[in-house]
Amino acid sequence: MHPFSLPIARYRLTLRALTPIQFPAYAGSTWRGAFGHALRRTVCITREPDCRQCLLWRSCVYSQVFETPAGHGPLLEKINAAPHPYIMQPLATSGRQYAPGEVFALELSLLGAAIGHLPYLIHAIQQVGERGIGKGDGRYALVAVAQELAPGAGEWAQIQAAGGSLQALAGVVPLIPPLPDGVRVRLLTPLRLLQEGTPIRSSRFTFQLFINALMRRITLLHAYHAGVELAADFKALSQRAAAVTLEDADLHWHEWARYSNRQQNHVQMGGLVGSFSLELSGLEDFWPWLWLGQWVHAGKGAVMGMGGYALDCYTGEKAI
Repeated sequence: MHPFSLPIARYRLTLRALTPIQFPAYAGSTWRGAFGHALRRTVCITREPDCRQCLLWRSCVYSQVFETPAGHGPLLEKINAAPHPYIMQPLATSGRQYAPGEVFALELSLLGAAIGHLPYLIHAIQQVGERGIGKGDGRYALVAVAQELAPGAGEWAQIQAAGGSLQALAGVVPLIPPLPDGVRVRLLTPLRLLQEGTPIRSSRFTFQLFINALMRRITLLHAYHAGVELAADFKALSQRAAAVTLEDADLHWHEWARYSNRQQNHVQMGGLVGSFSLELSGLEDFWPWLWLGQWVHAGKGAVMGMGGYALDCYTGEKAI
């Protein structure tokens, strides 16, 4: 029985271009920046220039979602950067250009308590469309919002049409399927892991580093956004992970950079893409973490869609 209790909700927003829109090669940073500015304009009532000086800092929708305050409780007091409870999926728009009238989609995942803030977030994304995004500030309009019935189910229900009321569904804690014989882990977006500040490239990548990053992220997401402290012997799990070998690893480095308005500079955000296999015999304790990680991503830049992966499970012969 797995200990997870973090509800997850996945949404697909269908948008229609009103003017030409051009997205960069990796649109995650563009969406995140525009979304953050729009959400702050939408919900901020004090207009304090520094959120940390605001009396509403720990209760405001913007800070809870976009700049989650760190440092409450025994597990969290040593944490200086809390994970944020949303993930924007940029793949559909990355490197694309849209002419007026063309329809495209943005996928958004919300985790834990953030699911209750969905109306604010939809409004913020509408505001992005009115102000413009991408090169030339292309504008768009919201057509509809759909929600996946359960993470990974592949079944979607429309919960809002343009101008209509929002009929959101509850978030769902993903079910963990039975342990397969093995999995092929496909890194769908760059996985950026750091060790003492240094990015982990393919020659230094190990299962231990991967599962440690996953366990840390999932544990902190539960603590901050579900109010649950997961009980596990993380030190023992990490030591066991050190003995696990990757099979048929086909990993390479994908470099890209984003512009940081805060730092007024380009920030390198490269990560690993490709795939590797794992034989899961004897790794039952790691399986729930691996499965859940598909919905919450791993490593740096998860809110921008980085660190996304999918599992191809197989029994007996390996999947081809």
